[in-house]
Amino acid sequence: MSEDTSLQHLLGWRGVDDVQRSFAGQFSPLAVAAPRLMGGPSDSQPILLYKAWRDVLGKDPEYPSQQIGDCVSFGHGHGNDLLQCVEISLGEPAIYRETDTEFIYATSREVAGILGRQDGSYGAAAVKAMMTVGMVSRAMLGSDGTYSGQRAKAWGLSGAPEAVKAEAAPFKLGSAAQVTTWDELVGAVRNGYPVTICTAQGFTLERDGDGFCRARGRWGHCMFIAGVRFDRPGACIIQSWGPATPTGPRGLDQPSFSFWADQSVIERILGEGDSWALSKSPAFEERELPPAWKYHDAA
Repeated sequence: MSEDTSLQHLLGWRGVDDVQRSFAGQFSPLAVAAPRLMGGPSDSQPILLYKAWRDVLGKDPEYPSQQIGDCVSFGHGHGNDLLQCVEISLGEPAIYRETDTEFIYATSREVAGILGRQDGSYGAAAVKAMMTVGMVSRAMLGSDGTYSGQRAKAWGLSGAPEAVKAEAAPFKLGSAAQVTTWDELVGAVRNGYPVTICTAQGFTLERDGDGFCRARGRWGHCMFIAGVRFDRPGACIIQSWGPATPTGPRGLDQPSFSFWADQSVIERILGEGDSWALSKSPAFEERELPPAWKYHDAA
């Protein structure tokens, strides 16, 4: 559990069980789905996908804090937001639209057969829903598009409205691949693919001088990875508990709602089996990222 028990009601990953395994088994590992992404030159400079937000939006997004245990939808919805910004930065002629997390929450629970009063979902079910049911943006929902824990709770109980599903159908995630190793993670991030992580690993909520949080305790939580570094090997984890969590110094100009975690901790998380690389297209392709995302410039 996290140090702050007031966050306990926000821990909405249900863990690895028969339901999660049944969905995870439908996807290939990234090393099988995209072997060309593995290996490559040794890296020494960080790869900072979160800079795509700033390229497209001019700043980091101003996400609201979770209100219920819908973290799985936050990790996957905000991961999809970053993926949009990566694609636009790489030349896709598209307009950014923030992803509605409540819809992902509801549809992930529908495909998993877990609609009901108890909060929570699975990463594998979320990517399945994003690929088969689709997604909607907050803008598509108009005045109903503002994040609402009450709406997430209601849709998680009874399912998303059929009219909204019809709107979502044209907007599907192209592909997802399971990420279980550090090499797969680096291969995904190096080519512009955010990686969601669902984990029982807890952390302190205060960053050290390098922007890292220490592994501590256990929680059932979903977040996503938006960068890797190799000087102190680790990954940048994007949190969903508001702009000021965790606290403490930041490294490599990371977002205020993020923390770095050491490679050994990341490897344990990936080994739990519910982490996913997200792709807009059906295939994971080799892509050259902007130099500014790979070379830190303190200015």
